[in-house]
Amino acid sequence: MTSRTAAPAAYCDHCGLPVAAVAANEPRYCCFGCRFAAAVAQESGDTGQLRWTLTRLGLAIFFSMNVMVFTLVLWSYDVYETPLEHGEAAFALRDLLRSVCLLLTAPVLLLLGAPLVENAWHDLRHGIFGVDFLMLLGVAAAFGYSIFSLVTNGPHVYFEVACMVLVVLTLGRWLEATGKLKTTEALRALEKLLPQSVRLIKNNVEHSVALESLQPGDEVLVLPGERIPIDGLITQNRASIDEQIVTGESMLCHKGPLDTVYAGSLNLDGALTIQVTAPPSESTLQRLLDAVVASAHAPGRWQRAADRWTRWFLPAVVSIAVLTVAVHGATGGVQPALLAGLSVLLIACPCALGLATPMAVWAALGRAALAGVLFRDGDALARLAQVDLFCFDKTGTLTTGQPVVENVVLADPAQRCDVLNLAGALAAVCSHRLTTAIKQFAPEPPLAMPSGPLPHDVTLHPGLGVSADFGGVIGVVGLGSRRFMEERGWSIPESLREVLHGASADERSLACLAHGGSVRAVFFFREQLRPEAAGAIKQLQTDGARVAVLSGDHTAAVLAPIAAVSVQVHTSLLPTDKQKMLSKLGGNVVAMVGDGVNDAPALAAADVGIALGCGADLSRDAADICLLGNDLDRLIWGIQFSRATVQTIKWNLIWAFSYNTIGVLLAAAGWLHPVFAALAMAASSLMVVSNSLQLQNFPLPPSAAPAKGVDDTSDSHDGVNDALSALAGNGRAEEFAAAGGGLS
Repeated sequence: MTSRTAAPAAYCDHCGLPVAAVAANEPRYCCFGCRFAAAVAQESGDTGQLRWTLTRLGLAIFFSMNVMVFTLVLWSYDVYETPLEHGEAAFALRDLLRSVCLLLTAPVLLLLGAPLVENAWHDLRHGIFGVDFLMLLGVAAAFGYSIFSLVTNGPHVYFEVACMVLVVLTLGRWLEATGKLKTTEALRALEKLLPQSVRLIKNNVEHSVALESLQPGDEVLVLPGERIPIDGLITQNRASIDEQIVTGESMLCHKGPLDTVYAGSLNLDGALTIQVTAPPSESTLQRLLDAVVASAHAPGRWQRAADRWTRWFLPAVVSIAVLTVAVHGATGGVQPALLAGLSVLLIACPCALGLATPMAVWAALGRAALAGVLFRDGDALARLAQVDLFCFDKTGTLTTGQPVVENVVLADPAQRCDVLNLAGALAAVCSHRLTTAIKQFAPEPPLAMPSGPLPHDVTLHPGLGVSADFGGVIGVVGLGSRRFMEERGWSIPESLREVLHGASADERSLACLAHGGSVRAVFFFREQLRPEAAGAIKQLQTDGARVAVLSGDHTAAVLAPIAAVSVQVHTSLLPTDKQKMLSKLGGNVVAMVGDGVNDAPALAAADVGIALGCGADLSRDAADICLLGNDLDRLIWGIQFSRATVQTIKWNLIWAFSYNTIGVLLAAAGWLHPVFAALAMAASSLMVVSNSLQLQNFPLPPSAAPAKGVDDTSDSHDGVNDALSALAGNGRAEEFAAAGGGLS
């Protein structure tokens, strides 16, 4: 006889009834009803509210459909004559059906009417006669008259009107809420990027703790392939970091000890120990999300105009409804008067008008955030579409901020290869922005000479330059300013003196290279125009906007990098001078585009202030618009998108205004039944919602594409790191990395 082991008992997690056994880590439900009820009970926030609204709406529709069925039977009494022999029974059935309609309407009022009463009461306490009060007035009139007719044995009841108005109104609100939730799905997806638990390192022991429990000073371990959960400083190891989600830059960052990392960044290839510098609620990613949400809630110019229109519109609608009841009551009786008055109240509900602007703005801000364009509010979004004068800062805005070697003048052209190799080798152990340009300009490998030892006795001369001993026939090599050359006693050949004199008059950036007691070469530098800058400026000019450059540099330094574009140029301006120049240049709507630091006065004074590269610094309050990263193509995208958004808002407002005007006229004439008025109201709101959601299909700029992988990006810092490692033995590497020289 075979014995069987009884399967372990399993029970529904919601109602407790037995269910088929499932995996231990999965929830168990005996039916769809329990699964849905559990989901409603467990969900919180907007999603939970939507689920609960849908549940109440489903129950209300069930009761309302029954009311409609019985109402159809009651309408048959008006269409067909009742035989005399069945008259008493027929009228008894009519009274019964009326009572049943009353009983079925009561749950609908409780399920859907209670939130309406609560909202209307809240508005009334603040002296606002809002949309909910208007709807409540219509529902109360239909239900009250039906009760009166039932008690007095009147000819008609309108329980179905009260039910359908509530159902359609709630359905419209649910569709609106679903639309709003859809517009923020991308932002909620950003929130879900961060892990719920992290590896806390305490006393060299790893503990798994909740993310929200972290405090500044804690240390966490982040493994390769994981998202960095907090803002902090790396304390151990190095890694390639993808920061595009925060800064908008697609290039990978290579970071090590004491470098800053941001929440939401992706750790690609290193096990990092990170010290927390800000609580999770104040991380860069969370502040980015908070900024977008705050922008969506801030009323813009179009929204304020719609609100003003709504405030006088509601009292006017009530007055028209009263007048309609009076006129139809005097000419056609109570029944047509009541129906016409209810239709006026229902069709005039300004839901579509109230949604016209905020729904479009909400959808637009969510889409713009995905594109790396953050608007402070809806007003900034609308004003950007009207800008006719764009003023740009130069350094860090039109240019990359990193100089490049424009040319090198040699005392002896035959020594070009040797000079460039020496310059590259010396530049590799210095982190100054000019030596970085030299390193990129010099041939590879950095020191490819027969006598090629690494430099030693490297000495930093703050404010002047750097020197090192290469030994052998080369000896000491110096790289720095003309003053540095003169103080060290290195002679300057006559051919280079003339070059230096001309450069001094033009205030050009330069660096001299000397060895063997003589200056051998002079490197000249210029700023590099961003690859997309010329195309962006030409696009603005094609669209009819004027473009000007406002810079604190002298004229020659400004004209050199922007020679490829034709714009107005104003130079040698202090930050306050830039602010004054905005008003002198004219323009109906003026935009200032800068880096958000020294351009803060001009950004604040402009009609539209646009700051670049502020993904990791959302505290630049002077700017109306922040671009994550420094890609000017995002500015062009933002302008085109703002125009599309304004067009959507205008279309929504025109539609809502026309719909309300025509609908009120039809209802006041008695040509619109209350049920159809309620359906038209919901359809109008749905039209506005769907039109606004089309903004989510607006194409994103190419720069918003996912960052490339590790294999697609070269490590531009390896040469510096290797050179510093080679110098570690003489103890000067950290000094060089921190100070970096004082080149002219």
